[in-house]
Amino acid sequence: MTNFFLSLPLFMFLVGTWIYISKRKHLMNMLISLEYIVLSTFLLMMLITFSMGLETYMSLIFLVASVCEGSLGVGMMVGMVRSHGSDYINSFNALKC
Repeated sequence: MTNFFLSLPLFMFLVGTWIYISKRKHLMNMLISLEYIVLSTFLLMMLITFSMGLETYMSLIFLVASVCEGSLGVGMMVGMVRSHGSDYINSFNALKC
C-alpha cells in the first residue's frame, strides 16, 4: 500500500512534466502544468515526512515559495497579454530586439 502512495506523486510529476515539455500553444496551459508539478512535489514531500515521522515545516516553506512562484507567473502572463494581445506562445518571440 505504501508503494502506491509513493508512486502516485511520481506519476503525477511525470505527467506534469510531459504536459509541460510537449508543445502547447497557450502560456496558461504551461503555467497550470508547472503548478501541477509543484503540487505533486509537495504531495511527495508530505508523504515522505509523514512516513518518517519528521516535522513538516520545510514543506510549509516550500508551499509558500510555490504560491509566490504562481502569483509571479500569473503577473507575467497578464503583462504579456496586455503587451502582445494574446497568450499564444507563437505570437511573441523573446529573441527579438
